[in-house]
Amino acid sequence: MKTKLTLVALAVLSVNATAANFSVPLDIEKDYACKRCVANEHSNSLGVMTEQSTHLDSQYGANADIRSEHFSIDANNAGADNGHLKAAAYYGDFALELAYVDRWNLDDNDIGAERKQLSAGAKYQNQLITAFVKASSEDKQGQRISSVVDPKPTNYLETIDHTTQVMNAGVQLHGDFWNLGVAAFNSDFTDNAGVDADNSAQQASVKGGLNFGTTRLSVSAASGKMIQDDAIEQENSLVPIANFDGEVETLDYNARISSRFAGIKLNGFYRYSDRDNVSGSYPFFDAINTPIDTSKTQYGFDASYRLGSVKFSAGFEQNDRTRSDSDREETQENELFARVEYRLSAFNSHIKFTTGERTGSDYRIGDDIFEKYYLADRDRLSTELGLGYSRNNYGANLKVILASDDYSNSSALKKSDEVLVNLDGFYRFNDQLVLNAYAGTQTIDSLELHNTEIADEFSYFGFGLEQYQINDDISVGSSYTFSFSGSDTSVDSTEMGDYYQYQHLAEFHMDYRINTRFSTRLAYTYERHYDTNYANQPIESINSIADLNQNYTDHKIGAFFTIKL
Repeated sequence: MKTKLTLVALAVLSVNATAANFSVPLDIEKDYACKRCVANEHSNSLGVMTEQSTHLDSQYGANADIRSEHFSIDANNAGADNGHLKAAAYYGDFALELAYVDRWNLDDNDIGAERKQLSAGAKYQNQLITAFVKASSEDKQGQRISSVVDPKPTNYLETIDHTTQVMNAGVQLHGDFWNLGVAAFNSDFTDNAGVDADNSAQQASVKGGLNFGTTRLSVSAASGKMIQDDAIEQENSLVPIANFDGEVETLDYNARISSRFAGIKLNGFYRYSDRDNVSGSYPFFDAINTPIDTSKTQYGFDASYRLGSVKFSAGFEQNDRTRSDSDREETQENELFARVEYRLSAFNSHIKFTTGERTGSDYRIGDDIFEKYYLADRDRLSTELGLGYSRNNYGANLKVILASDDYSNSSALKKSDEVLVNLDGFYRFNDQLVLNAYAGTQTIDSLELHNTEIADEFSYFGFGLEQYQINDDISVGSSYTFSFSGSDTSVDSTEMGDYYQYQHLAEFHMDYRINTRFSTRLAYTYERHYDTNYANQPIESINSIADLNQNYTDHKIGAFFTIKL
């Protein structure tokens, strides 16, 4: 089945059932306050934004934050490449919402796609019943890199022109200690460019919950299918199938329980997911394409107990998977952890120990083929240490993780050791000047087949400085951020080259309040981005479209105008 269907449908078909968190907050006066019971002061406003960028196109947008008893309007850069406009109306127990969202993203190769989504929804809610219906349509347009292998490996730009239409509706009954609801979902994916195959997904679900004293129970079940039955038309001819009648039936169960007894908090969960591929078998080059069924069962529990400033917790999780027609059809993974936390005034710390193992069924491969490392037997041991200290004017956090994985001798990967260190902190010079900084490093040493030693090292650091000067009418602000990340790889002590990227980002702005209703803002942003991307280096046997590194310097000037209604 096409990957497009799998990514879209599996993402939207997941059903989550979570129980409430009954842990006592550290700051009971603030965290236990009913925020819904506090009527925050609100000032309706309208604004207009325009930005001119040397790296991107000019953008114009509108901003609004208007609320009343019967309607609300929320706009954030509406009309620009990344913005939204949402309007809602309220009348008694009814609510209507209309939204338009625009998203523009660039990938690592500086090639982008734009998503434009229009949605409408209605909701009815009272003390006994909640009912909703929502429909959306999203158009995605842009370009991506594709390739052909015949007559010569060649990269080229391929058109993206997708439309995804989604409809979902549901109804829920709720009482003082229970709730029960049903929902239905439908999604249709269409490729207007005729490159990817069209597909659809449907699902029906039911969920419920019970509250009894300090115990909370939630359960859900869902059944659906994903279908692809249109012709496959691909310019690269990598799929030798003209029409693929694909169908995957899905089944999901979830349950979670939470309870408190004698000062001990207990949690347990169970999740089951089944994907039954009922598609047909087709010749695929010199082999037969066989549909693969998968199922996954997860369950676990944990318990925690607080004694003064110390909190103890421990838990267990089991993860079993079944894959048909695979090198190893069954794997069983389990993990056991213990954690101790200590908090005293501004200081906090924790230490966590984790151990786990993976086993499974016999391999269906020859003796001369090594097992894939993600399916092979493995023993894992890790330790995590955290230290933190925070005051009003300064603070810092340190996190260290040590992990070791041992694989069976039949795996191509025999051993892997990882060390991760991360440090971040802040210092407040005064109310107008704050310094933030972070740094970290990660090393992974692996022992592979034929005793080959591979060392990977990744490091990063950055800092930011923010300053504000405010009087009654004028606010002048500036901020600067620098970030760097890099990696280095060696094989048997032979350097294989490194990769790094860095970014300078500086912003200066001035806010001027003309009077109590009118205000303006002028902003200037400087961005310098550089990276070394070896994936874009030319290869003699492959025709490349261009060097696609994102190395650029950008100057952006923006103007904003706001009216308080």
